[in-house]
Amino acid sequence: MEDKPFKEVTVLTRQLGKMNVITSIMQAAEFIVNEWPGTDTERLDMAKHALLECYDGKLSPGVARMAFIEAAKEADIYVQAVGRPAIHRQAGKVA
Repeated sequence: MEDKPFKEVTVLTRQLGKMNVITSIMQAAEFIVNEWPGTDTERLDMAKHALLECYDGKLSPGVARMAFIEAAKEADIYVQAVGRPAIHRQAGKVA
C-alpha cells in the first residue's frame, strides 16, 4: 500500500501528555484505529471516508487532512495544525 503524505498535524494521544505527529493518511488511519476516544460520529465517518478516497486517488491528501482535523476537534482531541497562509490583499495584489 502506498502512503500519501500531508502537512503535519500534531494530536494528543490517550497517554497523558504524549503528542503524536501525523504526516500521512496511513498515520491518520492508524491514529483513528488505535487512539480515537468515544464512538463514531458523522465527522469521524467523513474523515474515514476521506482517507479511503485519498488512498484510492479520488481526493487530495490535503482534503483528507482537513477531514481528519475536523473530526479530531469534534472529538475534543487537542490538535495543532499549521493552516494555509493568510492572503493579504493590497491594491489588488496578493502579498
